[in-house]
Amino acid sequence: MKRILFTLLSFILVLSLVGCGGNESSTSTETETETTEEKVVIGFVTDTGGLGDQAFNDAVHSGLLKATEEFNYELKIIESKEIGDYADNMRTLLNEGASVIVVAGAPFADSVSQVAAEYPDKYFLSFDSEVDGMDNVSSTLSKEQEAAYVLGAFAGLVSETGIAGYVAGVESPLQERAINGFKAGFLSTRPDGKVIDIYAGTYNDVGKGKEIASTLYDQGADYVATFAGACNLGVFQAATEAGEGKYALGAALGQFDKNPEKIIASQVKTIDLAVYNALAEFSKGEFSSGIVVRGIKEGGVDILYNPDAELVGSIASEEVLNKVEEIRQQVIDGKIDIPETREELEALN
Repeated sequence: MKRILFTLLSFILVLSLVGCGGNESSTSTETETETTEEKVVIGFVTDTGGLGDQAFNDAVHSGLLKATEEFNYELKIIESKEIGDYADNMRTLLNEGASVIVVAGAPFADSVSQVAAEYPDKYFLSFDSEVDGMDNVSSTLSKEQEAAYVLGAFAGLVSETGIAGYVAGVESPLQERAINGFKAGFLSTRPDGKVIDIYAGTYNDVGKGKEIASTLYDQGADYVATFAGACNLGVFQAATEAGEGKYALGAALGQFDKNPEKIIASQVKTIDLAVYNALAEFSKGEFSSGIVVRGIKEGGVDILYNPDAELVGSIASEEVLNKVEEIRQQVIDGKIDIPETREELEALN
């Protein structure tokens, strides 16, 4: 459902700054108000990984900064220390003048539903957390399993040991989709292989990511995929310490700069673009409530290779890369049934 917001936006833009204020100690402001007109305030509540996670939060932040600059918004941010902070952090930003709240991550669903009901005249952009049936909430979900499947197929084709590892974050349907997609893809090109997946139970413990990945490399994995926020950085460190023939598979927006010699390919989510597009729509006085699901076809997820073509070529032949692209196109065309749950994955075997 698309709502028209011209009245709200026009009202905000003509208000004077006289009398405006807020609790500056709890938030950071990315852009300063320099005119006599009040800007539309966008509030961003991070998950527990916070800014600087070099993963999901930073990707959302990138999209917010671009939208803030282009559409003259004001951005306020609160970094969450624990899941129990989500609802109160949203309320704080709303009480400080935010018209739109942006959150990202499956654990936000309950908090968004609760706070959106309390503030029916405010708007909520929820990424990767499913909230339906509320006129002031727009949920954008991704088909993580699609990119994960293609990445898994690539890993199965290039693995020398036939064993891959997978470091996940906190248990959730999103993580399960990604894990099962990766496993299905790996086994589709390496039927005799296996994938060992382990949950870190967190998104912000670099040491935990490194510890788990080191264990996986010791168990024979030559490729370890990761989808666990800041834990990814630990996986990349472990790949270096594991030595020759051991590689990592990244996430977020690629993360190749975090370890350019070890991250061969990544399952990516263009969350920055999704955030930007949603706020571009809002700047026009429009708001699309309900749920939008984006896969490879819709530009929501995909697989990217390390920009060092020579490195990639030393591992994957042209024949392999062509095969991966063929599989990717089959996913786009809906010709591959990708499992989202463990039960669906087991049914394939």
